Amino acid sequence: MKKIYFIVPDFGNLLTGGTLYNDKVSYYLKKKYLSVIKIKIPKDSKSLALHKKIKKLPRESTIILDGYLANKLKIKTASNLKILVHHPCSLENSDRMMSDVKLFLSEKKAFNMGDSFITVSKTMKNVLIKYIGSGKKICVAYPGIDNKFYKLKNDKESKNIISVGNVIPRKGYTALIKALCNVEEDFSLTIIGSFNRDSEYFKNLIKIIDENNLKQKVKFVGSLDFEQVLTHIEKSRLFVLPTRYEGFGMSIVESAAAGLDIITSDIPVLREVLKDATVDFVSDFDVNQITLAINRNLSKSSGSTNNFTRRYKWENTANKIMRSL
Repeated sequence: MKKIYFIVPDFGNLLTGGTLYNDKVSYYLKKKYLSVIKIKIPKDSKSLALHKKIKKLPRESTIILDGYLANKLKIKTASNLKILVHHPCSLENSDRMMSDVKLFLSEKKAFNMGDSFITVSKTMKNVLIKYIGSGKKICVAYPGIDNKFYKLKNDKESKNIISVGNVIPRKGYTALIKALCNVEEDFSLTIIGSFNRDSEYFKNLIKIIDENNLKQKVKFVGSLDFEQVLTHIEKSRLFVLPTRYEGFGMSIVESAAAGLDIITSDIPVLREVLKDATVDFVSDFDVNQITLAINRNLSKSSGSTNNFTRRYKWENTANKIMRSL
């Protein structure tokens, strides 16, 4: 049985699209009769800790390294290293690679130690080529969507809006909440995701909410388990997230699969992955555009009929990765 050593960051109880992808890929690769040995490293570990873990593995091992940890690589320590890039860390807080020059250069150097790559969209493949050039093999393995999302019957008569994503600047919550100040229709907004990652940003959002008398309209519920998320989606009609950057946009695609109307940013990756969905694409910076899109969607007699196709399956994800090993 072929052994795969999968080195992933440990975020504790924090759920991210990346951790979900890693867990699902591990599960489905095991169903393909591969031995997947997951090695967790605390997300804030130093380079030395990562190098020690890799050096302890048997020589000639097949190693998949989550790209979140890649910039900790300082020297090449494995002969068959595959790097899984959800999206580069140097693009976490900005859509400009050079916004943090030190991190960009560190990540570029580390990526070039990889022998081959996995990433989550064609858009992200094109981004990755800017770091490593076009000479190395890059496997695009889209994430899967759980069948439970496709089976949901959401409330198309409600005025409930939902956003799913950790409360960080990249997700565009400031623009969303400012847009709500001029929404004419009755509404409620539920935001699902950890609000502990950037306390100053969260405090600023609360200030905007208080100053505009939105306290009864906007609710932060923190991180929820899978079934709780499904329940909130089922009670909602509209998903809104003016995100500035995504590798794939897991929560957005899941909500589209569940039949919600979508308002999100007009960025290449979302154009790529939301084909067939009912989507209003807006500029993530344009509060007025977001307001108009929310008013337009909520003023309709009911939500749209969504014909989003079931093309994202975790089994397909595992098959693509297995063929690339």
